[in-house]
Amino acid sequence: MIKCFDKNNEVYNLIKNLTERLNVEILEINIFRNKNGGKIQIVLYSKNFSLGIDLMTDLHKMILLILEANLKYSFILELSTPGIDRRIKSDKEFQIFEGKKIKLMLDNEFEEGFILEAKSKSFIFKTDSKELNVFYSDVKKARLV
Repeated sequence: MIKCFDKNNEVYNLIKNLTERLNVEILEINIFRNKNGGKIQIVLYSKNFSLGIDLMTDLHKMILLILEANLKYSFILELSTPGIDRRIKSDKEFQIFEGKKIKLMLDNEFEEGFILEAKSKSFIFKTDSKELNVFYSDVKKARLV
């Protein structure tokens, strides 16, 4: 399991104050660059409210203004939300998705259950028949259901 994306990332540092003020989590940032410019993909999430099309449009405008004022290359900005079957990619995401239903692979089979509580090194996974304390290092795959 990956710990987290690089918080020294220039794009992350430029937009984190905005997203924190709006109570929006940055789940993922992907930057693709070539000689003609690039593409920046950002995945956002909020536990407290839905990131609907109107809010995402407003966020796109605000983030675009910040990035255009600070980055020295041309780019296309894409914002999205995690989606209903997102692969959980970091320990931080278990905390963000606490209470959500997931499919979890520890050995070679998936089990469905809920993230009851996420801690710093592990989380409690509850199925219909059991509760397990799972260390992030033991997770082979996990995705939202």
